[in-house]
Amino acid sequence: MFRNDSMDTSILFDRRPHPLTPVRMLLVVALATAACYRPGPATVPMRTVEMAKGSPGSHCLVVFLPGRGDTPEQFLRNGFPEKLRQAGSRCAMLGVDSHLGYFFEHTITERLREDVIAPARAQGFEEIWLVGISLGGFGSLLYAKEHPGEIAGIVALAPFLGEEGQEFSAFRTWLEGYGHPDGRPPLFLAYGKGDRFAEVNGRLATLLPEDHVFRVRGGHTWAAWRRAWEVFLRSPYVPGR
Repeated sequence: MFRNDSMDTSILFDRRPHPLTPVRMLLVVALATAACYRPGPATVPMRTVEMAKGSPGSHCLVVFLPGRGDTPEQFLRNGFPEKLRQAGSRCAMLGVDSHLGYFFEHTITERLREDVIAPARAQGFEEIWLVGISLGGFGSLLYAKEHPGEIAGIVALAPFLGEEGQEFSAFRTWLEGYGHPDGRPPLFLAYGKGDRFAEVNGRLATLLPEDHVFRVRGGHTWAAWRRAWEVFLRSPYVPGR
């Protein structure tokens, strides 16, 4: 996950036109915050972890995308699939090792599509949800932006959209579409009130229906994300229930 390093992110969040794409802009930030962090190789295919099979007759799949420096196994260790099943979901569940290397290589959406989404469709999954934490939240939003109509819903837990006090201009036009019913997949936003990205997440929250936003105590930590996940699972919007 992202650390609390100080840095200048004006290149990412000012309102002026900029030749960088959203992914390239994110990489400027990621490189600056990572310093000595070296991501693993962007292997083909992307590594996946089966977390739960779907109930008989279910055509729903939930895909978990971890934050920077985390692995899909940490969703298991933190009880995310178990809590989802306890909430009544009949979906199959899959974790993906969508680490920063795929963002460095600009192949994150390609690999998600070729190694995860397309095979799931071929297996008969008709309803596919993305659940992403921090960098995984960014990847989920990026995928929905680049592949409209393929995702049934997104749960973004403290998604990385920029530093506190700055704008998320890299996604501004597309995200602002959530203020209007234009066919984007439902987006559910959850984050800790003390999260380093709470201010920027809060601006995104203003574009969403009130009951699509879940705020909990805590910062940019698994403890807060567990609480946020549990609060979301008490809503009427649980995938596959």
